[in-house]
Amino acid sequence: MKRTYQPFYFVFSLIVLYSCASPKEMKIVQKNAVIALPDDLTELSGDDFSPIMESLESAKIIGVTECVHEMAEPFYFRNALIKRLVTEQKIGAIAIESGFSESRLCYDFILGKDISLDSVMNNGFSCMFETIDANRELLLWLRNYNSNKSPEEQVHFYGFDVPGCPPNPFLEDAYAGFDYVFDYLNEVNPLMSKQFQEKIDVYRKYLKIEPNPTEETVDYQDLDSAGWENLEHLLKELETEFIANKMEFVHASSELDYQWAFRSVSNARANVNFLRSIGNSDYTYDVRDCGQFENVQWIQKKEGKKRLLLFAHSVHLMKEIHSDNPAVLAHPMCGEYLGEEYGDDYVVIGNFYRKLDWLDGDPLELEEGALGVDLSKLGSKNYLINVDDLSEDWKKEWFIRNLNSGDELLTDLDKSVDIIYFNDTQTTLFRYEEDEK
Repeated sequence: MKRTYQPFYFVFSLIVLYSCASPKEMKIVQKNAVIALPDDLTELSGDDFSPIMESLESAKIIGVTECVHEMAEPFYFRNALIKRLVTEQKIGAIAIESGFSESRLCYDFILGKDISLDSVMNNGFSCMFETIDANRELLLWLRNYNSNKSPEEQVHFYGFDVPGCPPNPFLEDAYAGFDYVFDYLNEVNPLMSKQFQEKIDVYRKYLKIEPNPTEETVDYQDLDSAGWENLEHLLKELETEFIANKMEFVHASSELDYQWAFRSVSNARANVNFLRSIGNSDYTYDVRDCGQFENVQWIQKKEGKKRLLLFAHSVHLMKEIHSDNPAVLAHPMCGEYLGEEYGDDYVVIGNFYRKLDWLDGDPLELEEGALGVDLSKLGSKNYLINVDDLSEDWKKEWFIRNLNSGDELLTDLDKSVDIIYFNDTQTTLFRYEEDEK
C-alpha cells in the first residue's frame, strides 16, 4: 500500500478512542454465529473459547487487540485466552505492547529466576503497563506454569514495542535501550561501555519530547543535523563492536544475553530515529511501528516453530487501516506489515465496544449508527463472532472516527480483523479521585 508522508502530529493523534459507524442495521449469515461470553468476564473459562479454537490453531501469530488503553475487559479476555492456549500448548510465546529491552526482566521472571515481582513490575514494563494488575497476575500464572515444564515446553514473554514510551512526553524514556546496552557492556567489557557511554551521554538531554517547552528547556528540537548524524555514527560503531567481539561477549555472558543486548542497539536506534523523524519528510516509514514489526520478527525467529500471541492497541495490530486523507496514516502500521508478511498465518481478534465507563465517571456512549451500537444488537453483553459469519453488508470500508484534524479514520473490516470481540460496556481500570474539598 503506497502512502505519502504525514508529520508527527497525525501519528500522535492515533492514540485515541475508537468508534465505528454503519449507515444501516446489518445481518449475520448464521443464526448461531454469535458466541456469547459471560456478562461477568472474571468468570471467563477456557471452554468459552472452544468455538474459535480451530481458527486460532492454524495461525503462527495471533493478534489480540484492546480498542482503548487501560480498560478492564480486554485484559480479562487476554488472560483467559492465554491460559487456554498455553495449557493446550497452542502458543509458546507472548509479546505485548511494552518495551523490548525492559521486558528481559519479565522473560527471566517467568522462567523462575530469583527476581522480586515488584522489581519486575517496576522495571520490566513501559507505558504504565506495570500498574495493571492483570499483567502481574499473568506473570505469576506463567511462572507457575513453567515451574514444572521442560525448556522445550516452557512459555516465553516479551515486550515488542520500542523501549520507553514514545510518543508520550510524560512517560517516554528514549534512553531505555541505551541503558540496557550499557548495563550489558558493563558486564562483558567495562572499558568499551565507559567509552561509548561518555560519547553518547552528551546527547542524552536531547533524546526526549519536552511536554511544556520553554526557552530554557532542551529536547529533540534543539539537536542539529550534525548531532543526529554523529549519534547515528556512534550507533554504527557500537554495532560493529558487537559483531567483531561476539565470541568474547558470548563467552562472558550467554548467547541469549548477547542477542538481547545486540537487538537493544537496534531499539536504541529506533528511539533516536523516532525523535529525528518528527516533522522530517526524509523518513518514508513509521519508525515506531516498523520497530515493533522488526522486534516481532526477531522474537519469531528466536522462538522457531512456537506460535506467538501479540497483545496491543488495535491501531498497531489491525491488518488494514487508512484515512480519507492520503496524508494521514501515511505509512503502514505494525499489523499491516504482519498481514503482508504472514498472510493467513496472522489471525487478528479485534476489540470493539458500545460504551465506555470512563475515567471521570462520565460515560462515553456511541450514537445510533456506530458499529458498536449495531454490534450490540447481535448478541449478549460480551461475545465473539467470526467476521466470515457476517453478511456481505458488513464487509466494506467502515468509518472509525474523526481525528482531531477532522480527517476520517477508516478500515475495511473484512481485511483488518478475523474475529470480533465485542463488549457492550468497557470499564476503566483507573479512576481519578475527586479533589478533596
